[in-house]
Amino acid sequence: MKNAKINKKIIKLWDKYFKDYPNEHGPLFYDDFTPGGIVFVGINPSSSPSGQKTILKDTEYADIKQEEFFLWKNLSKSPKDIAICIEFEKLSFQKYSYFKIMHKIAAELKIPCAHLDIFLYKLTSQEKFKDKIIENGKLNQFAIEQLEIFDEVLTDTKPKIVVIANAYGSELINNYYKNRLRFDSKNGWHFFTLSNGKEVPIFFSSMISGQRSLDIWSRNRLVWHINNALLTQRNI
Repeated sequence: MKNAKINKKIIKLWDKYFKDYPNEHGPLFYDDFTPGGIVFVGINPSSSPSGQKTILKDTEYADIKQEEFFLWKNLSKSPKDIAICIEFEKLSFQKYSYFKIMHKIAAELKIPCAHLDIFLYKLTSQEKFKDKIIENGKLNQFAIEQLEIFDEVLTDTKPKIVVIANAYGSELINNYYKNRLRFDSKNGWHFFTLSNGKEVPIFFSSMISGQRSLDIWSRNRLVWHINNALLTQRNI
């Protein structure tokens, strides 16, 4: 299994919470990463049958019956199907239009590109998603255990730059990890301490692609700022 250490933890987490829920879909799984690049971070993966159909078109998986295939009760019993899910995530990152601008930015900066989600639960509506992770105004245990996985995955990517590309995600990281954030007032960006103790520049933003994304001028300023952070890191 690709990225075996992380994906085994994801499987264990979904078995813990959804073993007896026949209609729950499987989570996001991770392919292997190319380390040392820019890591874009979203809040959670969407769940769009039409989008999935487009991504799988012209592949060997085009005829998969999605509603049955992606149910956790089926995936949890089939390592082979989980391997297909990992391949699906790889195809999504390559083909889905949402990620196009991220690849473009990484190409301009001449560094590898990766995308993570803070949470693994697939749901398109962010408001409905919040009901899954918040109880009595606080993150629930399900959310916290996903954050622990996110923390480990982010460190494993060995990022040079991290961009939180979601307004709610930016707010959450600022609140949950406030003791691991340091603002550099000279340069105008934050540093985030990874779980291995290394500091990396981190930028907080709203979405950089899709609906309600940054306007092109704000996005260009963000890229300029990121490039300066990279140059500063190289000169240290």
